[in-house]
Formats: sequence, structure tokens, C-alpha cells
Amino acid sequence: MPLLGPLAIVYVVWGSTYLALKVAVEHLPPLTLSAVRFLVAGLLLYTWCAWRRRRRPDRGWRRPTRAQWRAGLVQGLLLPAAGTGGATWAEQEISSGTAALLLATIPLWMVLGTRIVDRERISAPVAVGLVAGIAGVGVLVNPFSGTAPDPLAAAVALGGAMCWGLGSVYGRHAAHPEQPLLASAVEMICAGAALAVLGGLGGEFARIDLSADVTGSLLAVGYLIVFGSLLAYSAYEWLLRHAPARVAGTYAFVNPVVAVLLGWWLLDEPLGGRTVLAGLVIAGAVALIVLPGRPTAGSRRPELRRDRRDPIFRLRERAPMGEHRCSSDRSGRQ
Repeated sequence: MPLLGPLAIVYVVWGSTYLALKVAVEHLPPLTLSAVRFLVAGLLLYTWCAWRRRRRPDRGWRRPTRAQWRAGLVQGLLLPAAGTGGATWAEQEISSGTAALLLATIPLWMVLGTRIVDRERISAPVAVGLVAGIAGVGVLVNPFSGTAPDPLAAAVALGGAMCWGLGSVYGRHAAHPEQPLLASAVEMICAGAALAVLGGLGGEFARIDLSADVTGSLLAVGYLIVFGSLLAYSAYEWLLRHAPARVAGTYAFVNPVVAVLLGWWLLDEPLGGRTVLAGLVIAGAVALIVLPGRPTAGSRRPELRRDRRDPIFRLRERAPMGEHRCSSDRSGRQ
């Protein structure tokens, strides 16, 4: 089936990025390596978009406006900078699987954000999913257990998930370039620049020691750029155009499973009963939120999907059919 290849890439590659982050932070400062990742990927995408603009000026490849750069800055700070950058920082103290499970709560924050900002009704399955997701996080980070993950690192990862979810809600109302890849490039460039400034202010540049054996960390950063930010993004772009949004959105509860299993297999990360239980509860919660329910008379349940503007891993609600064609030309993903 033609969907299997792109789905496998999105499932495995995005799930494996947590493993790559864990390897990268062994010898490289977290904010600095994230800055390099997003700056390189963003500049590559922007250069390609500029090349396309010169080759096909009739296809709408226009330079971003000031308003679009401002929106890209906000999105870049909330999603790749706070979301992925926060997860990278947290993986100094917590396992890659735990970070992935905490980031799997992004759809929960999106539902809460759309309820507050857009006043969208929360259906019964989604409400159950919210409660189950919170319960799953509680099981995972129980502070009264001696095997609980570092509370500060867990809080940073969870805060990154909240920023990612709320930033995705903001993106529904913000100005964006018409071309999805250009919107992603703007966000990643802004995120990379912000993370570089934060890394410098935090003294990370002085901590970079290239005399140590940093080969594994550098290879991990290269993997994140080429596979996590470019290959998987292209595969997801294809899925959004050729598969139902609910199918593409299943990455949200498959990626954590892949991350947990890879961390256990390749990094010998502990896989206890509590982690398994929390993973099952969170995956089930996200499934209730992402997968469509049966619409009731006179109403249509909005369907969460991965936003094509997103540089790493983002869900958003699908626009009504009257808006979808307009928004599809300027929506994007990792």
C-alpha cells in the first residue's frame, strides 16, 4: 500500500528523534545543539524556497512579510524552541522514552487551548481523553515514588508540550507565508536564533569541548537535521495530501511507543511496569482526542491533525471544508 512507506517514516523517524536527542546531549549543550539543528534545517529550507521563487515566480513563492516574520517568531519560540528545545534540555536528566510520553500530551493542551481561545465544545470522548491523559502523566511522574523521573526535567518537558500545543492554537490565527515549507523555514530560523542567544547567555558555548569524543553527538545532530527535520517532514507533507488527516495524526500516540522501545533496546533505559502503564494510558487518551468520533446531528466534531507548518512534531484542527483549500496552501509541518 502506498501509505505504508510514508507512515513508517513518520512513525519510526519521529519516534527515534528522542533517542537521537538523548545521544546528542551526552557531549553537547542542549540549547546550542538545538540551535544548530533548527538554524541549519531552516536555512536549507529557506534557500530552497528562494531557489523555487526564482525558478517559478508565477507559483506564489513570495518573500515573507514583516507580519509573517513576527508570527513565525512567536511560533518558533513556542514550538521548536520551547517544545523541542525544552525536551532536549530535559533529556539531560530523564530518559528519551519518558520525554516522549510527556510530549505526547500536546493534543491535550491543544484541546484546552481551542476551548479557551476559540470556545470550541469538548465532546465526551475528548473529555475522557483529557482526564485519561492527565492521569497517565500523573502515573508517570508520581513524585511520591522513588523511581519517579527528575521533577524539574519532567516539568520542563511538560511545559514544552504545553507551549507546543498552545502555539499550535495561536498558529490558527496568525499570518503565514502561502507556501508551507517557507513557513516552516521561518519558524526554524527564528527558533534557532533564539536558542543560540539563550545558549550563549547560559554559558553553553564555553562548555563545548570538541577535544572529547563528540562523534556520536555530532552524528545525532546530523540525523536530527537530515532525517528528523527534512525527510520525515517531506513524508508527512505527502501524507497530508494523500491520506485522511486522522491517519496522519496517529503519529501522536505511535511516536512515544517507538521512543520507549528504542530507548529500552539501544540505550538500556529502564522499562518498568509504571512506564508501560503510563504509556498505554497516554496513548489511549491521545487516540480518543485525535481519532474522529461519530458526528452528532447539526454538529461536526473538529478533527485534530498535524499542522504542515510545524518543524518537528505539531497537531492542529482541520478547517471546515470551505476553508480547507485556502488554508492547505499555507499550512505546514516539521
